[in-house]
Amino acid sequence: MKLKKFRIQNYCSIIDSGVIELSENDNVSVFAGQNESGKSSLLRALYDFERGKFEPDSMPFSKGQKPIQSVSCTYRIEQSDDIADILSDIVIDDYKLEVEEGQKILDENKLKKIREFTIIKTNENGEVKDAVDDNSFKIFQAAILDKPKEVKEGKEAKADESEETKEKYIDIADEQNSDVADLFWQAGPKIVFFDDFCDLLPNKIFISALKEKKTDTEGYRAVRNLEQILETDFVKKDEEADSVRRTKEDEENEVLSVNFQKDWGQRIHGENKVLVKYDFQKRNGEGENGSYINFYVETKKGQPLPPKQRSKGLIWFLSLWLELKAQDIEHNDLVLLLDEPDQHLHVKAQKDILKLINKLASGDKNKKGDQIFYATHSPYLIEVDYLSRIKLVLNTENEGTKIEDIVTSKIDTEYKKDALQPIADAIGLNVSEFSPLNNKNVILEGISDYYYFSGMKKVLSKTGNYAFVPGIGVRQINNLISMSIGYGLSWIAIIDDDPEKGGKDSKKKFDEIKDSVFDGDEDKTKEKVHILEEIVGIENMFTHNDLKLIDSSVKQDSDKTKVVGRKRKVLFSKLFFEKADKGEITEDKISKTAKDNFKKAFDFIERNFVKSNKNS
Repeated sequence: MKLKKFRIQNYCSIIDSGVIELSENDNVSVFAGQNESGKSSLLRALYDFERGKFEPDSMPFSKGQKPIQSVSCTYRIEQSDDIADILSDIVIDDYKLEVEEGQKILDENKLKKIREFTIIKTNENGEVKDAVDDNSFKIFQAAILDKPKEVKEGKEAKADESEETKEKYIDIADEQNSDVADLFWQAGPKIVFFDDFCDLLPNKIFISALKEKKTDTEGYRAVRNLEQILETDFVKKDEEADSVRRTKEDEENEVLSVNFQKDWGQRIHGENKVLVKYDFQKRNGEGENGSYINFYVETKKGQPLPPKQRSKGLIWFLSLWLELKAQDIEHNDLVLLLDEPDQHLHVKAQKDILKLINKLASGDKNKKGDQIFYATHSPYLIEVDYLSRIKLVLNTENEGTKIEDIVTSKIDTEYKKDALQPIADAIGLNVSEFSPLNNKNVILEGISDYYYFSGMKKVLSKTGNYAFVPGIGVRQINNLISMSIGYGLSWIAIIDDDPEKGGKDSKKKFDEIKDSVFDGDEDKTKEKVHILEEIVGIENMFTHNDLKLIDSSVKQDSDKTKVVGRKRKVLFSKLFFEKADKGEITEDKISKTAKDNFKKAFDFIERNFVKSNKNS
């Protein structure tokens, strides 16, 4: 099962998030924005939904009556999910039913009609209520089967035949929606919030904190996770004989380190061998004078050290593993919430986190990938190859925190510019991906041209072995041409036209290349430089309907460059490439106008490189 969409109302700075749709094809969602934009509140609200308890300080300030808080989550049932079996197991457990093996308690065919369900949890004056959507509730009611009749003999059997009484396994009245909502909630993915304070493995913890269940103790949850993984109880160890305790300790430390290495068979923050150990210290006092446990992390480079003396990145990875491993014991489907995992970590550690996020989201042959939502304002946690993952989190003056898809966000305010900054920085950081030259190079005017041509190469099934290389302006194009010539590489250049200026601007570009590269030879320049006739700006290669494949809300205008806007030009083109690369934009969806425009350019490319092959 997957979380498909959610909505948050009246939670901290979020007045109404609107319905936040999540990708069906990608398990990662990135909530990007500056500090105090409301990113953390969004994740906290989802976690409060999971806990069924709203934090008191999450209530927005109001001079009048307190508003009703609500979080709703819609889950999509996957083809691999047997919803009847899942719900049956939960019902049997919750209602303590005694059912013979193989006996059905729910009608499988009726439940198959539910392809998705929505649970809403509301908080009104401190009372949290939950409900499931009416359609799912009614189908569930109708799906409850009757208990099989007991086989009776003689007069008793004849009496029963006349009465024809039937008894269902459970009775669900119309007013019991909340009970059914709880069953569906248990069936859905587990939402896990990873917190830097409670969840990082501590240097030590007192047994008294575990015994008294002081959940706000530093590292409490990490230690509880460790207990669950090792199937041990640290409190009970306090009563064991020293020899027994030490033997178990050695065995459990060995198991812990082996499992960690097995599950995370990769270099972790620069280390490829990490050992995790605990050391139980028996004391006869109470509280902080009583027994405690020390924790150590050892790498091949040095002695065992307390976690806080290791790098924050390494301990972050280790603690996240403890969380995931413990959750995996009980739950198949997880939604993992990471609140600014880049905090306090240097660039290398952030890049390691990004690799880990993608690994967890992809899954493997033994386990489905988990859904991962993370909040960030770091460009190092923004992947420009996956811009469709990104939701902008904006703190507006009148509407509170708003969440927008990156492509539909019109950049018309300072807070939107701020929210976009890490994405813009990420694209700038990633400019090195364009720099390598190939044996055959198609030199383009800018990064947008690069993404559109790369996407259309995929859409039109062009297979030529040539590279698109973006320049930034004519001067950069000239430099790239010079580099290609200097390295003996084949090249051509494609520039747009300016018919409204009588072709003067494109003529100027053409002449600069002619004079600087071909010593004024126009015929040789025409062989190498293609002008996109009647095209001002690469976006005008497309029709309005083509652009709607990227953003359904784009306005009609003869100038497509104006429609897209200068400030989101690169983002828009990058999203076009992503959709084309994933097969979401195909040739049958693209207009004949766009296909004809690009085919002219591709014909020039292929004709030129075939000719260069013959000459070489």
